[in-house]
Amino acid sequence: MVYVKDIAQLLETWAPLAFQASYDNSGLLVGDPSMLVTGVLVALDVTEEVLQEAKDKGCNLLVTHHPIIFKGLKQLTGKTEVERCVAMALRDGIALYAAHTNLDSVEDGVSHALAEALSVHDLSILAPREGLLYGLNVHTPLTHTEKVANALFDAGAGRVGRYDACHFNVQGEGTFRPLSGANPFDGVIGEQKKVQEAQQHFVVSAEHRGAVQTALVSSHPYEVVAHSWIAMENTRQDVGFGVIGALVEEMDWKDFVQLVKNTLGVSAIRHSPLVKSKVKKIALCGGAGMDLLPQAIRQNADVYLTADITYHRYFEAKGALVLMDVGHWESEQFTIKILADHIQRKFRNFAVLTTTSVTNPMITV
Repeated sequence: MVYVKDIAQLLETWAPLAFQASYDNSGLLVGDPSMLVTGVLVALDVTEEVLQEAKDKGCNLLVTHHPIIFKGLKQLTGKTEVERCVAMALRDGIALYAAHTNLDSVEDGVSHALAEALSVHDLSILAPREGLLYGLNVHTPLTHTEKVANALFDAGAGRVGRYDACHFNVQGEGTFRPLSGANPFDGVIGEQKKVQEAQQHFVVSAEHRGAVQTALVSSHPYEVVAHSWIAMENTRQDVGFGVIGALVEEMDWKDFVQLVKNTLGVSAIRHSPLVKSKVKKIALCGGAGMDLLPQAIRQNADVYLTADITYHRYFEAKGALVLMDVGHWESEQFTIKILADHIQRKFRNFAVLTTTSVTNPMITV
């Protein structure tokens, strides 16, 4: 049997909620985590048509990229489609789960899927994320340093790039005096105690902080664990928005445009003036990625492909690269498949369907 919380845990192991942007609202938005799942429908957006499709197909969990609830709902009167969709989901017992900017941020996420569809290889993160790492310092008696370190490693501490079990120790002398009511691991009430300790330092990613804190408390011998968490400004090269890579071979500009049109199923594309007659280095960001243009220019991309570009911002690309707007839905359409495939790989004997509804609200003629 598969429950909503099982699907949520699977997705959040891949795209942790700690990776979502501060303005976002990813995760389980409607529904009971302990509800038994009869089937999963995957879509880009929650609409009334998609909810009806889920109901008709016997799917009581709808997984989407875009969250239906983005800002606080103050009423459910049916005046807006958001209100109607939430009310419909509640009435029909359909749980709603969204993987949005957290899925934008991970390797093999939204932009990677777009790059793969366009045969862009040798990918790296275009804009690595900051503020997702913490330093943990803990004072541990020498007799327990290995036990504590192993417990924290198992919980996710000490993972740095392609390495794990990383930490640093500095030995010294610690002092404390247990007061009345204390239950010290070592020492006598009212008497100062000197202990040979190590200051253990670990780097911990944001998504593991809760589990590491729990492991620290359960593995450490002290009644009150002397420790500190320090926010780090270091970037994570494996987490961030957009990607940059290269075509296998240099392409004529017209051929590249035709490749994009054919792959994304679009009849028209807006772009800034042509800089080179041939292109090879391509930067991409699924969805609204205009704020990443400086990174694409700095990394010498020939083309930056994204969506939702406003008129005046095209001037920012002048002479540096070609800025290309392929449409929001069009740039994120492959997200449906990667979400469905990820769930299906884990739950092989379970119905994971992809929507047949095209939710793109914009029509190009």
